[in-house]
Amino acid sequence: MKAEIIAVGTELLMGYIVNTNTAVVSQKLLDMGIGVYYQQVVGDNEERLVEALKLADSRSDLIILTGGIGPTRDDITKFVVAKYYQTELIQDERQWEKIQSYFASQNRQLSETDYFQALTFSDGTSFFNEVGLACGSALHLEINNKSKVVITLPGPPFEMEHMFDHYARDYINAIFHPNSVIESLYLNFFGLGEAQIAIQLDDLITSQSKPTIAIYAKPKLVTVRLTANAYLAQQAQALNQELANIIINRLSSAFLGYGQNYTIEEDVVQLLIQHKKTLSLAESVTGGLVLESLTDIEGVSKVLKGGFVTYTNQAKIDLLKISPQLIEDNSVVSPQVAQAMAEACIKICGTDFALGLTGVAGPDTLEGHPVGQVFIALAQKNSETQVIELNIPNKPRHVIRYQSKNEALNLIRELLKK
Repeated sequence: MKAEIIAVGTELLMGYIVNTNTAVVSQKLLDMGIGVYYQQVVGDNEERLVEALKLADSRSDLIILTGGIGPTRDDITKFVVAKYYQTELIQDERQWEKIQSYFASQNRQLSETDYFQALTFSDGTSFFNEVGLACGSALHLEINNKSKVVITLPGPPFEMEHMFDHYARDYINAIFHPNSVIESLYLNFFGLGEAQIAIQLDDLITSQSKPTIAIYAKPKLVTVRLTANAYLAQQAQALNQELANIIINRLSSAFLGYGQNYTIEEDVVQLLIQHKKTLSLAESVTGGLVLESLTDIEGVSKVLKGGFVTYTNQAKIDLLKISPQLIEDNSVVSPQVAQAMAEACIKICGTDFALGLTGVAGPDTLEGHPVGQVFIALAQKNSETQVIELNIPNKPRHVIRYQSKNEALNLIRELLKK
């Protein structure tokens, strides 16, 4: 089957709002084993929306429209879909009651168009909006003995995702996968690029049937998604795990762990908890990014004791008591300063480990050092401090900072994995 997504909204075309909905829906459909073949973005214009719908109708079995179902006169998605497929719009009483209650609680008067949000297809299925006011709606059509599904979802990303997860997913599965379940398993790897992993898995990818293999990449952080369908969830899970074992065996040194949203931060925190070790940070080039990313992990307070963001030379001197002469002799971007930052941090915070990061994120060079040169030090009690140098050329600031953060955390990860 072929799926297509139509994002509706003139603000998307003008660039005022980034079209994240299409990416989210595409990923969710892929997780269900449904491929998105086409994507369209169209403004709040009836003629152009009809053209987009006509094109999608000619080539796709599943059409999902996001946006254009709100309370203003340019919210025309449901009206255009209803007219195109020759169905009526009726009021969803449950959604209308919620709209009225909301306006009453806010001491606001309903406008003549607020009822738009409660409209749904008369011969379709309504999706109640628990987190917003505009209900979604779905049509299931049989054309030439073949199913076609058209779904309208809200534009606000949080509402859209909630409605997809709670209603649209089950609706789609019931129609297109009546006798099977789909399960996905996510494997996470660090230190290898997407191309390197693809090469090592090439024979599995070229011969894939069930499960299917998909690879997603960030800088030096790669997720491999396995998706299988079977009559029972346990069967699909077993198929995924069988292939996962083969992949992990091949890439064991880079394997982080399982999970769609698993991160190197989570891996490091769990390892620190397991080994009963503590960590502190002294950051310059990353500006607190490592600390921030770690504090997103539940339970990190057991192992993260604190740290310093010493973005200037003077902050390093005042807060970490780094010798001004050391900085002058070696430059602030140097292995010596990174080591001094880590060793001062471990002493001040009294932790088992401390990281020190200094470098050049750009856009300009610093004291003759090129953009992308970074030094990371890992200090540990009663052991020699380890220092590594990164060179990340021709990358924007956020990529240099992100990759430096991951490399710093990987130093601890590799040490604790031994």
